[in-house]
Amino acid sequence: MTFGYLLSTYHFDEIVEEFRALWRINAPKQAEHLDLGGWRKIYQSLQALDAKPSPYYIRLGCRWEGCSPLIDMNCAVREEGSDSLSSVASHPFWAEVLGMEIVVDGDVQITPQELTAGLFWEITYYGGTEGLSRMNQERIFSMRNS
Repeated sequence: MTFGYLLSTYHFDEIVEEFRALWRINAPKQAEHLDLGGWRKIYQSLQALDAKPSPYYIRLGCRWEGCSPLIDMNCAVREEGSDSLSSVASHPFWAEVLGMEIVVDGDVQITPQELTAGLFWEITYYGGTEGLSRMNQERIFSMRNS
């Protein structure tokens, strides 16, 4: 199963409650002001992307709620046979993320709708478009290195 498959299976309205729940738990102040129409458009733009094959896969080690120290460290992009990893949130090519197989650890209890909402949360962690995400990451990480 891939993120692209999940996006083609579930419409935004089918994952909106799970998506709202992630906001309520992880960013309660922002959850009060969610622009669901805007998030629907972002979701639909992801659905319109053509998934690209990838040598990487997504490993979900735990749910997003209350993940510490960083929300995006529970969901890693991995390469078969390698110990290196990065987060889905920081992967630069969204079409490639859509084509990655998803491996959920056996002790993680999650519905397909929760997984879809969580991956949507993850991929948009730094911004609602691939370009905005990259720009925000560059700004954030250059400030940390200064």
